[in-house]
Amino acid sequence: MNETTTSFDHRVAVVTGAAGNIGLATCRMLCEAGVRVAAADLDAGVLEDRIAPLRERGFDIRAYAQDVSDRKATEAVFGKIIGDFGKIDILVNNAGVWVHRGGKGRQRFEEMDEAEIRRIVEINLFGVMHCMRAVLPHMAERGYGRIVNLGSIAGEVGLPGFSDYAACKAAVIRFTQTLAMENAKRGITVNSVSPGMILQKVVPHDGTWLGRTGAPEEVARAIVFLASDTAGYLTGVDVPVDGGRILGPRSVDF
Repeated sequence: MNETTTSFDHRVAVVTGAAGNIGLATCRMLCEAGVRVAAADLDAGVLEDRIAPLRERGFDIRAYAQDVSDRKATEAVFGKIIGDFGKIDILVNNAGVWVHRGGKGRQRFEEMDEAEIRRIVEINLFGVMHCMRAVLPHMAERGYGRIVNLGSIAGEVGLPGFSDYAACKAAVIRFTQTLAMENAKRGITVNSVSPGMILQKVVPHDGTWLGRTGAPEEVARAIVFLASDTAGYLTGVDVPVDGGRILGPRSVDF
């Protein structure tokens, strides 16, 4: 990243779900843009190992253990981050759950276990809400904030067999738009990025118009742009990073 694409001014960012592929790519790109990063994830040990190469490169990135589904614990973590860094300018709500239901894969809604549905909602929806509730008063007091939430194309068009996940992501996108309106006059922008088929290794795939899957770095670039000062006139926007998949079936080849 460079000044021709994004700009930051001594910013501090919190990235949740930082040990995941998209989270880690986002942390790396933010660090490379000169942002100090508080990386948060459920397993601090795994996170420490994953961010170690960034720290070895001299970047100011620190690991924090966080369960986003726990509101009080989340507030405590954000308080510690503010104490350590002095402020929070950017929040990337990346933490989420995809693999669930004991590896059973797709299930009709009526077959799903209610406790597992609640867990999906607690992490993928309430986790976003808990983090935003914890940081919004701080950002409002300072008159500046960039919030980027992770949606999904499942929240745009649905996903048979994963109705609980799709419902959460649809809610995140609408929540993002609503909070963008609520916070516009406070100097805070709120946007979302909705990944499609993202794999660590890009492979051909007929389900997208670009004919391949996406890479975590391609999602991270969109996140970092929305988190930058350059994107200051964008709010309430959802950016699908999906190779055109939500445009419709790839039934005609031009």
